[in-house]
Amino acid sequence: IGKEGRNIRAFEQATGVDVDLDEEGIIRISSFDQVRREIARRALEKLIKDTRIQPFRIEELVSQTKQEVEKIMLEEGEKLAHEVGVFNLPLELLKMLGRFKFRTSYGQNLILHTLEESKNAINIAHELGADVDIVRLGCLFHDIGKVVEGEGSHVKLGVDLLKRFNMPEAAINCVAEHHEDKPFSSIESVIVHIADSISGARPGARHEDIQEYAKRLRDMEEIAKSLQG
Repeated sequence: IGKEGRNIRAFEQATGVDVDLDEEGIIRISSFDQVRREIARRALEKLIKDTRIQPFRIEELVSQTKQEVEKIMLEEGEKLAHEVGVFNLPLELLKMLGRFKFRTSYGQNLILHTLEESKNAINIAHELGADVDIVRLGCLFHDIGKVVEGEGSHVKLGVDLLKRFNMPEAAINCVAEHHEDKPFSSIESVIVHIADSISGARPGARHEDIQEYAKRLRDMEEIAKSLQG
């Protein structure tokens, strides 16, 4: 903790997370940014093993850990892109794709979701004779906006990012249309949408919102009560 909490304050300032201690000695790290949480978790584990917990040492270890996580994200981004079959992407985009390792959507990890969606979409594209390369790009980047900081939906943030990197217009349209925010402009766009829906909706893929779950149970109960016997 440090004198008057100085170590905790230094750790929070260096990592950008909030730290809570409970009576059982459990340390909770909270932040909306899952990458920051991961950096904080790794740095804290190092500090506990190191035992020299003081502001200067905290800054030093957090800085080291940030570099480690940056390297991991670049490697994970390259691995994801290559597994989907997309090569020669800018380093900045690869690092952003690597953030998927630490990002979930309704409990579904974004790397696993992207791979699952891509596999389905590529098979569909081959069956229908669609442009497989555009489908690959559309699947790879459809959720990129979820790891972009800024105002607006993840669809808008993703489209703006891809335009900045001069990605093919057909691939950008796949991202722009994957939640039907605008009408489909191509068969490739429809394929990305369908594959995304399949991956997100399959049983066990995502945690279900409790209110939606309760509503579904009530609806089922009403259906049952409407029938005699």
